Amino acid sequence: MHKVVWDMDPGIDDAVALILALRSPEVQILGITTVAGNARVEMTSANARRVLEHLNVDSIPVVMGAANPLNHPLEDALSYHGPDGLGNCNLPPPRMPLHPSKAWDFLARLVLDAPGEITLVATGSLTNVAHAFSLHPELPGLLAGLVLMGGAYGLTPYGTGNCTPHAEFNIWQDPEAAHMVFNSGADIFAVGLDVTMDPAACLNRGHLERINARHTPAAHLAAQLVEYEVKYQGCCRMHDPLALATLLDASLLDFALTKVEVVEGNGWDRGVTRVLPSDSSGLIHVACAVDGPRFLGLFLSRILEEQDG
Repeated sequence: MHKVVWDMDPGIDDAVALILALRSPEVQILGITTVAGNARVEMTSANARRVLEHLNVDSIPVVMGAANPLNHPLEDALSYHGPDGLGNCNLPPPRMPLHPSKAWDFLARLVLDAPGEITLVATGSLTNVAHAFSLHPELPGLLAGLVLMGGAYGLTPYGTGNCTPHAEFNIWQDPEAAHMVFNSGADIFAVGLDVTMDPAACLNRGHLERINARHTPAAHLAAQLVEYEVKYQGCCRMHDPLALATLLDASLLDFALTKVEVVEGNGWDRGVTRVLPSDSSGLIHVACAVDGPRFLGLFLSRILEEQDG
């Protein structure tokens, strides 16, 4: 079992990934830290708690983090995720309080208290992670690993941008934070658009019908989230669930070990993740292939299984 701290900005695909995680014995979520990205941090913090409460989970603390990227104004993605960030799923406002810590302090304390034991999963912009690494330079080396959703690396035909023609949204949102994290020395597994935009790994209307046929809280919420994307995008791309899948079954993805440059600033190439000729330092694992049908089979088996917890 992987002990996980999850930094997220829910977001439809963050929420779908969270449902998957809560139904997967391979991961134990010790805490959720929230960051501004898909929506303002107040909304992403509420959404994380709304999903947990819908699934009757009250044991996972939710800790609010950065309200803005390091050097840029926030530009949310509510035009994609819906005005509530969760595809208008009509979940009630959360009752559970936020944890009183700052996200980066919470993350650092857990890792420092259990060196080598905790995997950080980051499925939003990397602002909180950069703050934690800046305050505690030893932190990257104390993680069991860092799995992130972000980047477009040109390693497959799908590895082009979704925010600009060249850049993926999470990296583009805070390229300075991404630059810090990618060069931190952490053992990084980056799952980017090269695999998450592969049509073989997307949920379609047929998959949605199967989810709709199950009448559990998990399936009901997953169906609402997926339906919103299928309706407006034609399919539901599984960006964040695919990052989580690295911890559920590593054989679902192939990774290339390479050096990556993150373009900072605010030029036309802001947020580009450029693969460089590899040397012996600063290498990260970049997803370059996915077994889409097998991944979707795993996802559906977890969402549709009989027990609801």
